[in-house]
Amino acid sequence: MEHRQYNPEFKSMCLDLFDSNLGVFFDASERQEFSDYLDSLNKDSSYFIGIHDGLVVSCGGLSESSDKAGLTWGMVRRNHHGSGFGTKLTDFRLSKIREIGQINVVLIETSQHTQGFYLKRGFTQTKVVKNGFGKGIDCVSMELNITR
Repeated sequence: MEHRQYNPEFKSMCLDLFDSNLGVFFDASERQEFSDYLDSLNKDSSYFIGIHDGLVVSCGGLSESSDKAGLTWGMVRRNHHGSGFGTKLTDFRLSKIREIGQINVVLIETSQHTQGFYLKRGFTQTKVVKNGFGKGIDCVSMELNITR
């Protein structure tokens, strides 16, 4: 799998990825927010796509603020769940965060459906908001303390 910097030509493919995860992993009410987020990105933004066999199979980014970083809008095409692409995307983003240098904590807001994935990677749960992303999709806040 190859990771590339996001650019606007990938927007429709990223929205297709989002749509493939509707109902369980994302609520339809989040689609416009994701679309607006993609529109706000510039050529230097830390948002990436994962390509496998010529197909965009994952996308996700990161944000940073002082000694903290966040994993943003990460997803894998639904019919590719369980294929290792989520692990590769997460490892890629965490390696980018470690390159920054001053980051000690990585934050993510995910759902109850994916929190186990992050627990396996050392994240700990800090807060849960029932139906925080939409009906049946809790907002689970998590963090990972990273060391150099």
